[in-house]
Amino acid sequence: MRSSSARSRSPSPSHSPGLGSPLLALRPFHQKPLHLWNKYDVGDWLESIHLGEHRAGFQEHEIEGSHLPALTKDDFAELGVTRVGHRMNIERALKQLLES
Repeated sequence: MRSSSARSRSPSPSHSPGLGSPLLALRPFHQKPLHLWNKYDVGDWLESIHLGEHRAGFQEHEIEGSHLPALTKDDFAELGVTRVGHRMNIERALKQLLES
């Protein structure tokens, strides 16, 4: 198996339906509308925008996708997002989601 994995390394992870089925069962956040995201989808999204350090705070406060557009500066502070740059990055990424 070790020798054949080098040959099949590129095609198998991205094109093999059998290997991808556990990922499909997780229903990644990008396959759902924002208002249907649960707190784990929000955490995955934070990871995807390189702000995964805030995942625990958002999950602890049960922040779901439907909550994201209504978050205020005070909400971000309560969630532990105290760096202005991080808040701006979250708001920018959220705006892109809402426009797409």
